Amino acid sequence: MDSREIIQVDDETQTTECNGGGGPLGHPLVYLTFDDGDTVDCYYCSRRFAKARSLKPKGAAQ
Repeated sequence: MDSREIIQVDDETQTTECNGGGGPLGHPLVYLTFDDGDTVDCYYCSRRFAKARSLKPKGAAQ
């Protein structure tokens, strides 16, 4: 099972930002682009940002 942190974002979002949680344990602020997908992973900390629609169970009502 994948244990990485998944952060839900709006379905209309095209870019998001990640700082690793901020504070002294974070990383430099980076901007991540979804391009044509519904998920994007931070290349520093592996947090996954996912559009809400991608987190719905298969076959769930829209």
